[in-house]
Formats: sequence, structure tokens, C-alpha cells
Amino acid sequence: MTNTDSATTAPAIAVYGATGHTGGHILNELRDRGLNPILVGRNAERLRVAADAAGLPDAEIRVADLSDHAALLAAFTGVDVVISALFAFVDFGGAVLSAAIEAGADYTDTSGEQQFLRRVFEEYGPLAEKAGVTVVSGVTDNNLAADLLADLVTARLSGPAELVVTHHSRSGGNGSKGSAKTVLANLDWFRDGGWHYADGELLTGPADRHRTLLFPGTDTPAPVEKSPQSAVLTIPRHTDVSYVAGAIDPKFLANLSSFTPEALESIPDAPDSDLSYDVIVDGYAADGTQVRGVVTGTDSYRDSALLTVEVAARLATGIARPGALAPAEAFDAREFLDSLRPHGITTTIGEI
Repeated sequence: MTNTDSATTAPAIAVYGATGHTGGHILNELRDRGLNPILVGRNAERLRVAADAAGLPDAEIRVADLSDHAALLAAFTGVDVVISALFAFVDFGGAVLSAAIEAGADYTDTSGEQQFLRRVFEEYGPLAEKAGVTVVSGVTDNNLAADLLADLVTARLSGPAELVVTHHSRSGGNGSKGSAKTVLANLDWFRDGGWHYADGELLTGPADRHRTLLFPGTDTPAPVEKSPQSAVLTIPRHTDVSYVAGAIDPKFLANLSSFTPEALESIPDAPDSDLSYDVIVDGYAADGTQVRGVVTGTDSYRDSALLTVEVAARLATGIARPGALAPAEAFDAREFLDSLRPHGITTTIGEI
């Protein structure tokens, strides 16, 4: 749904999950843009605390539990865009998305889960298109950047390309408890590496190529393990590729070997303060040409929030067609990435 009087009226943007760490960054970004969001959730007191902490004392609060579809539908009625900043979307994400579609509101979220994203495209995409609603899911520092980079990398390669997508933590800092809950909900999927894309199909099992990677700032290629990157699902929708796989430092998978619900309790709610990162897309052509695209940012959570608000603001203008779309299907890749530079998020592309 698009605000029909956007020249004089700010879009109505609802946020579900505003009390979490990323949710707080989302509220701050909306405030900085002069937008007064609607906070939706199950606990009015916690929502009011979150609004006050973000300097939004006049923000509207609407109470709706994830288990109450009628309440969610009422909360999203009249809203232009819904932002979902939940954790464990594979368990909880469908409730907010289905209510947003039924309410006629465009939708974006901070999901980073392959299995949820596949449901978005296959189950909710047709519903969104029929309702005239645009859905851009999986908007995080990693997923959105990789999807847009893929357009720019493949433009420099001839023929169907092979791509490897990597999220590289520059600091090695730990994430939030919400992120840990997401990992726990998808633990076996993360351990097994999820899907990769090869010759028109999403496949599980080992990735059989490009198993070493030269990380930025290093001189020697290092081994990598398969990783369930959400961009594996989105990139083939709009680029000429024969293969897309996610990769990650093996240390991450080693840490998962001892990850349990009991271990979750000792994890702080807030992440470490230094969470700088690189999102890397390496492209390989049959003629031997190799191109690397890198998006570099300073804080994974702040940047994910910034990107989500940017997507929501753009959706509110009616820029994208209805249906479930990859980021590069909704927006011009170069223009979007260039617009992030003032926020300290930079892009480089070049042959390697």
C-alpha cells in the first residue's frame, strides 16, 4: 500500500520487534528521518520504553500478539509499510507477514534465514502480488548487500557466472541474544550449510568448488565452509548465474558444535560494540575472469536497521511492483549502494 498524499503526509511505518537491539536502531533511524513510527508488539509498557529511549515520546503503540491474527491485522490496517525485526523468523515470521499482506501494507524485514525466505517467495509471494503488496524480505547488512553486489559483479563477467558470497567479520565480535536465538532455531541448517544453487536448483550437501578465499587484508587464501546465505535464493532471480554458494570462516561452525539452549542464557542481550564487517561477492567466469565486489560497514546491527528503513521508505513511494522481490528486483543496485556512502557503508568492485 502506498501513501496517496506522500507529498504532504509522511508514510505510516509500523515496526514489530521494536524492543530488540536491531529494533532500537530502526527506531533511531526512523526518528532521524523525521518519521514517527507505530510500534506494534505484545507488551505496551516495553514498547513505550523503547519509544522513549529512541526519543519518540509521541509514537503510537498498538498491542498485538503474534498468536492473534485479528489483532495483528487491526494493528497494520492503514499502515503503508510494516517492518518486522523479529528473531527466529522460521518460527515466528509468518504471522507478521501474512497480516501485513492482508492489511494491504508493503513489508520488509531483518530475516537472514534461508528456509523462511523460500516460504516468502513460494507461499507469500503470490498472495502479495494478488493483494497489490510489495514484499522485500531478508534485508540485513549481509543479504541485501550481497544481492545488489551480484548485479554489479556479474555485469563484468561473460556468460553464466559462478558466485561465492561471504560475510567477513573484521572484529570477530559476538552478536546479540536475538541473533543467537535465530541460530538456535536454525541450528542443524547452519551446521549443514543450507542450500547452494547449481544449474537451476537449490541443493543441500557439500559445495564442491571455490573452497578457499582470500579475505580482505590477508595475503594467503584460507579454507572456508559452506554457509546458508539468504542471497543464494535471491541472486538467481535476476542475474545470469550457474552457481551460487555461501561461505564462512570455519571458526563460526566450530563454535556451533557446543551451542545449546543452556548456553543461550549466558549470552548478553546486546552485541559487542565493534561489529565492523565486509560482505564479499566473488564472481568467476568460464574464461577465467574473476571479479570481486565488497561492501564494507562499521556495525552489522546499525547497518541492517538503516538498510531496512531505507527499503521501507522506498517502498512507501510505490517504486516497486507487487509481489515478493529480491532487493535488486525492487531497486537499482548501483544507485542503492551509492546512496549508503554518506552512512559509512562503502562499495568496491574490481578484478582479482
